[in-house]
Amino acid sequence: MLEVAFKALTLSIGKKKLLQCVTGKLSPGRITAIMGPSGAGKTTFLNAVLGKTSGYKKDGLVLVNGKSGSMQSYKKIIGFVPQDDIVHGNLTVEENLWFSGRCRLSKSMSKADKVLILERVIGSLGLQEIRNSLVGTVEKRGISGGQRKRVNVGIEMVMEPSLLILDEPTTGLDSASSQQLLRALRHEASQGVNVCAVIHQPSYTLFSMFDDFVLLARGGLIAYHGPVSEVENYFSGLGIKVPDRENPPDYYIDILEGIAKTKMSGHATPKHLPLLWILHNGYDVPEDMRKDLEEINMMHELYTVGSITRELSSVEQTESKHSVHQNVSQRNDLLNRKTPGVLAQYRYYLGRVAKQRLREATQQAVDYLILCIAGICIGTITKVNDDTLGAASYGYTIIAVSLLCQLAALRSFSPERLQYWRERESGMSSVAYFLARDTIDHFNTVVKPIVFLSTFYFFNNPRSTLGDNYLVLLALVYCVTGIGYTLAIWFELGLAQLCSALLPVVLVLVGTDPKFPQFIKQFCYPKWTLEAFIIAGAKELVFWCMADYSMWSTAKRWL
Repeated sequence: MLEVAFKALTLSIGKKKLLQCVTGKLSPGRITAIMGPSGAGKTTFLNAVLGKTSGYKKDGLVLVNGKSGSMQSYKKIIGFVPQDDIVHGNLTVEENLWFSGRCRLSKSMSKADKVLILERVIGSLGLQEIRNSLVGTVEKRGISGGQRKRVNVGIEMVMEPSLLILDEPTTGLDSASSQQLLRALRHEASQGVNVCAVIHQPSYTLFSMFDDFVLLARGGLIAYHGPVSEVENYFSGLGIKVPDRENPPDYYIDILEGIAKTKMSGHATPKHLPLLWILHNGYDVPEDMRKDLEEINMMHELYTVGSITRELSSVEQTESKHSVHQNVSQRNDLLNRKTPGVLAQYRYYLGRVAKQRLREATQQAVDYLILCIAGICIGTITKVNDDTLGAASYGYTIIAVSLLCQLAALRSFSPERLQYWRERESGMSSVAYFLARDTIDHFNTVVKPIVFLSTFYFFNNPRSTLGDNYLVLLALVYCVTGIGYTLAIWFELGLAQLCSALLPVVLVLVGTDPKFPQFIKQFCYPKWTLEAFIIAGAKELVFWCMADYSMWSTAKRWL
């Protein structure tokens, strides 16, 4: 179990402070709602919880179970549900969840226990009826948006996290689906999971299902952090009473934004709410906020209200600490969870990629058809002769095969960049991911030269043997596939496609133009490919030397 506590935490970039003096804690066994206006630092707060503070200037402490340490060391037992539904559209609901569980649950856990966890998650999220349905993509419709959102959450729930962070899990869901999701999260919390979620405009019924509430004001300051049951009492003590038929959290955000007008106790105004919370809890006031102290003339009232809340808070903290220590003693193995190694994950990835490729059979067939057409066109237009040894046809072959195979190689990584980043951040092996996709792609590497040569040879009939041409094309496809991988990994899809289209043409021109320096040509794969093709063809060329037409007797004719 993980208890995450903050003490005077401040995150800034340059002179801009994104979080200021954040003090509080996220307790196991409770669901915490994070709310606030746009620009209040909700995403930054989640990054702080997840330990993603690189690039920020950090002040203050982040404590995990009372000890200072890096959150990254706990990433195998932390689940993060992103706002976007990053799931594999060409897998079924069950396949998405099962893969996450196999790779992220303890390797010592039996398969039967993992299946039980999978069934529990599917049942709690109400996914039984669609478990065998494809999730779907933009091009091919699958399950509904609300069901997709629940699958997104289930991917993290199935690995049994100790800390579950959700970024707007109820956005886009109707009231019934939102309540079903919250009930599933409450069940997780009842098992000792620390659940924290950023939410927008929840209904009153949904809001009341949370245990704790963090209200952030602009500038990353906390205006309230405590039990949901006490939030109305706290703001009522400041003179802020929720009107009838108003949703409390939405009304408090409107107060912070200045949309709703209200008269507060003393000389305080809504902009003083973060300062009042600091004074209410007895925290140290930051230097840049001390000038506002003179504007507030209600110190006695604040500390009277605050003393009651602090007494309640101290009782809750005592109970929470007892619960945390009890749960940690029962499930201490979570902190030392050993997930499957690289070889095991490679096997799991291999099975997943094979399923995805089989479901993309139509796209594979189109690739082969285009290669056949390219072979027909190039074989028909260009013919081999003794003067050029087929240099023109081989040059076009290099361009066509490079272009088609590089564009196909982009599909191995570019469409799943977001899924890859999510899996890598959760602790899955990047090596296993790459090797599995490359292993499956070797099938295309071997088959595509055969597909092209099957039509090219019929219409062109080159002198070189089929075996020699196949070996040269095999090396070419292997080379350009690697280039396609590199472009897919380093660039966005649009730029990668543009580079894949231009690169073969440019490199063929550079590699065959005598004006370019020789050392540049050494790095152009078309140069070596063209030389290999011509050498293979020249091996089969027979020179007839008659007595009257020998090179030695009629040298001028040959030279």
